[in-house]
Parts: sequence; structure tokens; C-alpha cells
Amino acid sequence: MTSSGSRSRLTLITFQEINLPPNFAADFLSEFIKLLESTNLTRKIYHFQRVTIIANLIGKQLKLSSNELKELFFASILHDIGASSMNTDITQKLTSIPDIFGQKNDFSIFAHPSRGHAILNRFPTFRNIAEIIQHHHEFFDGSGFPNGKKEFPLSSAIIRLADTFDILMRIHDFKTFEHSDSFLRLLSGEEFDKNIYNILANLLKTTDLLQKIKNHEYITKYFDALKQKMHDLFYFASTDTVNRFFEFVANTVDHATSDEKNHSIRVAEFAEQIAIKMGLKQTEILFIRWSAFLHDIGKLDYYRHLYKQTNRLTEEEWKIIKSHPEKSYKAINSVAGLQKVAYFILYHHENFNGTGYPEGLTGTKIPLESRILRVADAFEAMTSERIYHRKKDWSMAIKELKKNSGKQFDPEIIDIFVKHIS
Repeated sequence: MTSSGSRSRLTLITFQEINLPPNFAADFLSEFIKLLESTNLTRKIYHFQRVTIIANLIGKQLKLSSNELKELFFASILHDIGASSMNTDITQKLTSIPDIFGQKNDFSIFAHPSRGHAILNRFPTFRNIAEIIQHHHEFFDGSGFPNGKKEFPLSSAIIRLADTFDILMRIHDFKTFEHSDSFLRLLSGEEFDKNIYNILANLLKTTDLLQKIKNHEYITKYFDALKQKMHDLFYFASTDTVNRFFEFVANTVDHATSDEKNHSIRVAEFAEQIAIKMGLKQTEILFIRWSAFLHDIGKLDYYRHLYKQTNRLTEEEWKIIKSHPEKSYKAINSVAGLQKVAYFILYHHENFNGTGYPEGLTGTKIPLESRILRVADAFEAMTSERIYHRKKDWSMAIKELKKNSGKQFDPEIIDIFVKHIS
């Protein structure tokens, strides 16, 4: 569908042209992982934030360089990304299976460090992070997994301790330093380096960190302040890397919320082709592509199971389904530099005649980019197998587009789609 020429032109757009700010990477990755952890309505996880905070405090005491602290920060955020393709609540699993023997026998736990490495190693700028994540379940005495190594990056060892501390705190609800020390000291010299543990133990003993780290308001405030310091133009150093990472995110969202694994990728292809035929600028086409990749990211929230439900939806469940554009908007609007993308995503279910949602906008009051997404999204849905309808062939789907031209869809966009793309 997309010509190699049009795609290559998009990847040649520089960051100067789209003006992504230096805190873009920290913002986007933390919002993405936050959504991935949103698997339980009754409790907020805060796992990656806690691990990141503890790891950062230890790293500072070890006098790591600013670059090493930055690597540690991003590795801490992403340390469980390998669980993203398995639709599993890895924090809950680790809490219910805290011993090393059980973890080695549970495939999703055992595999997630290697899967995290495989995901991030595809991106050259993330390869150091991938190496750290691959070893974050290795033990100081070599009895960990996946490789049973005794030698691995220092940052992996720091994350191992921070991760263990958070999991044990969830199991035992530590009240005092002595309470936490009675469990963690037993693992010192086996699961983690005694010297690294002594640093954490001193922090817990001499400060009120133990109580603070259980306070959600403190966690949010501390993590956000730390995130603001992590200015970086390296990890997403090119639009090509951002494109490919957003494509991975799109696949992750589709895997978790749909039986159609390539929905967002196909929406991006259709939307890009429409935008090209409409003569939009390259930067505009790029933002449309990114909007298509991320348009359903809000579906990752607590109710992701509803999108695969075969039973008839209740009125309340249907309201939840219809709220996903606003949830996607909220997540993406929190990312520095992606406010335009968030705006286009918010209105991708508006109908040309005003019968859509969330605001019932009409005609050209709906952003052009959102109108393009509306057509691309609908055509992709019609031409793929879904729980709630059978797959239509292209000719039947085109007839449906024409039938709803001026109703659901912008007539000009439908004319272009039918003439040049179908």
C-alpha cells in the first residue's frame, strides 16, 4: 500500500522540523508503561515508578555519572516491557510467585527479561538499555535467570534490588526498617550484592523513605520531578526510530485489545495514503501516521478485556468502549511534543453529520487529520475479521464508505479514497 519512496521521505524528516522537546522520551515511555500496568481497577500499581525511584537513590549514592543515571532511569522504567506481548500482570505474578524456583518454572516470568532485550535491541539507541534489562533477574551468586550469570551490568544489579524491594513490600507491607531488613538481609550476598544492599539499608534506616515510598502522592511527585531532569535527544534520535517504536506500541495495543493484530498498522497505511493524495506536507503526514499508530492506546486501561468480549455489551460497557478516544488523548497529551497528535486522536470517532463522539462535532469543525483517521479506521475495521462482524471484501467495504459519505465520513476524503486508494 505505502510506497517505499513515501515512507523513506517520512523517515528523513528531522527533529528540528517537528520540534520534539528533550523530555519527549521520558514522557512517552512513562505514559506507555503506566498504561501497560493499568490492569486492575481497584489498585494502582506504581511498580515501575517505585523501582525507578529506589534505583535512582541507590545510583546517586554509588556516585554514578549523569549518563549512567540516565541509562538507569530508562532501564528502570522499561524493565518489565518484555511482559507487554504476553498480556500478563507481571507485578501480580511476581507477588504471587516470589521464590526463584517458582519464577523459573513460570514461562511469562522467566521469559520477560529476554523478551525485553529482544524488543529493545531492535533499536540501536536502546541497546545498552536492552542489555541492562536482559540481566535484571540475574542473582549476585549466579542462581538467577535467564542465563544464570554472576557478571552483569551494575545497573542490572541495582534494578534487581529495587525490584525485589518493591515486590516484598507488597507481600509483607513493611512497617519499619527492622521489618524490611529481616527479609532483605537474608537475600544479601545471594540475590544481590551486599554493598548495594547496605546502601539501601542505610537510606531506609536514616530517612523516612519506607513510609514515603508507600505514599502514592509522594511517588507521583518524586517520579515526575525526576522525569523532568531526564532531558534526552539520544534514545529517539531520529524520526525513523520514533516511527518504528510507535509501530511496536501499536502492535502491543492491538495484541492486548483485539484479535486483529495489525489494525493500527493498517490504519496508518490507509491514512498516510489519503494524506499523500490530498497533498499534505510531509510533517503533516508524519503526525497523521503517528496518530494512527497511537489512536487506540487508551484501550490499554483497566477495561481492555471488553474489546475482546464476545457477549453483548451492556449500556455501561458500551460507554466505556466509547471513552477510549478521550483516554488515548489524555495519555498522549501528557507527552511533550505530541499535543497535535493527541488532538487528532481525540476526534477520530466523530462523524461528519455530528452523530459521533466524544463531542458530536460536525463537518470541518472536526480536524482534517481526524476525518482522515475516521475513514482509514472504518475501512480497516470492515476489511478485517472481528468478533462483532464478518470480514467484508474490499468492494463491499467501498460500497459502505460511499453509502455513508456525508454521514459518517467527509465526502471529499471518500472521493479521494475511492478514486486513488481502493
